[in-house]
Amino acid sequence: MKRRYNPCHYCNGKVTERPVVVDYRWGSNLLAVIENVPAGVCEICGERYFKAEVVKAMERAAHSRAKTRQTVTVPVRQLKVA
Repeated sequence: MKRRYNPCHYCNGKVTERPVVVDYRWGSNLLAVIENVPAGVCEICGERYFKAEVVKAMERAAHSRAKTRQTVTVPVRQLKVA
């Protein structure tokens, strides 16, 4: 089901739906990579928009205890600015 989106809030570009990969973060302890997320993406600036039902589905997926398809190692770095 294709969702409808308003023009981009930032550049007024056309927003069309396409699947994206989301690095979903919840607090400082949960990071989940969620694939195939339907998002409205601005064709000019690339800004992404998510409908409420999609955000709720991402929350359920991120907190699910179901077996994951894949696990990745993510390096954690600390920025030191002089």
